Amino acid sequence: MLNESRLNIYVRGSDLSRRQRERIQAQVHTGLRSLPTWVFDLLRERIDALDIANLPLIIEPQTAGSTHRVLSLGRIEDRPAVKLTPRLLAEGLDWGQDLTRLLAKAVAYVMAPDERDTDFWQRWKEAADSDRLREKGEALASEYRDETDLSLFIEMFAAYALSPEHHRWPELPRVHSFLDRWREYAG
Repeated sequence: MLNESRLNIYVRGSDLSRRQRERIQAQVHTGLRSLPTWVFDLLRERIDALDIANLPLIIEPQTAGSTHRVLSLGRIEDRPAVKLTPRLLAEGLDWGQDLTRLLAKAVAYVMAPDERDTDFWQRWKEAADSDRLREKGEALASEYRDETDLSLFIEMFAAYALSPEHHRWPELPRVHSFLDRWREYAG
């Protein structure tokens, strides 16, 4: 995992108690510890290449009745940043999906090369097209039709990071092979 100096978790919300902030921090740290170490090897390398001090992760709990995206990807000072907006409930936080998966997506976004790395994105597009990733995803949920290559990469990276030997990977041999090669790069 990243050491504390390379991991910046900003918890926003002036109405949060100290105890709530500590719980959020603890949940995120636990989720990050669930990711495999090779993910952090790749992340450290990307953080160094971007010349940034740490993984920028903003957490801003929302009220229970709000409608929002739980994961927002963007940029701060032209560097990738991730914002998680779980729902704040009386019994705790509702992350909207598995927190470890959300964190794997966040890390994937920060690690993803920018659009200037045309070789990386061309190879990714070829793998995704060869395996008909977009069409297979669309069969599960119609929003896959309009997903960007980056969004598809983030989803597949998160799935791979959490289950690289899942029984469904043979249905996506080129995507799996692409991710295997990227993982080996960390080794």
